[in-house]
Amino acid sequence: MSTLSSNHKNISREDLNRIQKHFNQTLKVDITPEFDVLTLDRTEIYGHVLALFIRLDVHHSLQLSPSQLLDFLIDVSNEYTEAPYHTFYHAADIVTILYYLCQDNSVNSHLCKKDRSLLMVAALCHDMGHPGFTNSFQINTRTELGLRYQGKSILESYSVDLTIQLLKKNHMKVPVHVLEDLILWTDMAYHSDLEQQAIKLASTWNTVNNDTILKEERNCLCRILLHAADISNMARPWLISKQWSDLIVQEFFTQGDAEKSRQLMISPGMDREHCSQKDISLNFAKVIHPYFEVLSTFIPKSCVLLDYLTLNQIYWKHYDCIDHKMIRLHNIETHRLKKLHDKRTKYPTVHYIETQPLN
Repeated sequence: MSTLSSNHKNISREDLNRIQKHFNQTLKVDITPEFDVLTLDRTEIYGHVLALFIRLDVHHSLQLSPSQLLDFLIDVSNEYTEAPYHTFYHAADIVTILYYLCQDNSVNSHLCKKDRSLLMVAALCHDMGHPGFTNSFQINTRTELGLRYQGKSILESYSVDLTIQLLKKNHMKVPVHVLEDLILWTDMAYHSDLEQQAIKLASTWNTVNNDTILKEERNCLCRILLHAADISNMARPWLISKQWSDLIVQEFFTQGDAEKSRQLMISPGMDREHCSQKDISLNFAKVIHPYFEVLSTFIPKSCVLLDYLTLNQIYWKHYDCIDHKMIRLHNIETHRLKKLHDKRTKYPTVHYIETQPLN
């Protein structure tokens, strides 16, 4: 591939060299749920995301050069805020897990190149402009965004508008309605609907193939995959999952403080005086566990996510007495699960037996 270039004036030649170096490295790396984007700096994250896009042939699908695609990635990055959790790093993490899921043979056979390309763009853009305060906060405090989008999928709608602006700026001709649909469905309000769609799709999965699957079924699969990636932070190795938990709890408690200062009812899970990180994590795991259970029945590569989620639930239950022995146990289990999903195409969920609390 030719040397990368950029039209962004704040990207130096030295930056481009670092991006290129990490891009070349990522082209050769095996991408698994154990990959931690939080270990990368900003130039490295550009190289990482760009490489995943190139590996899925997104540039050819969208008729862009790698350098043009890099400019788009940088534009998207600049639209993300410095909220604790909803940053460009979150977007890069979702892109990473989505790439991993798209490598599943069954997924690969049901989606065309264009489907995968639009999925990756939607994943990259889905939280652009997120200020770190939820849709309900926008409504209750009558923010400018809340008033503009009239109370429905406010932040997702804002991300859609920002996405459209950047597509026009970068002269990218893509079916905007598809991206809009995918991004709007990332609203957590649709979680139960997506779980039902996944159950329905799983029931017919083995009876369809890439020749017979309908367009709406492909769209449904794309929504399901994007949502799975978006909520996967609890379904990762403990040391990665815990970092994301730290960030989202910071965001939650900041909102709770803002609500308290306005004498509003504090949103569930956001009152730092009455809510613990442990309870927040366990409650979220309880919500998403059935979703990953369904996913594992027809997408083999998602099985390891379910295993990590199950293991992390046990860790959170015993979090108050966590110690170095438990961390060593986790490292051994992580290695075992990695070998398991590397070698098998489909395997049963690991069942963990709880006895006495760890101490």
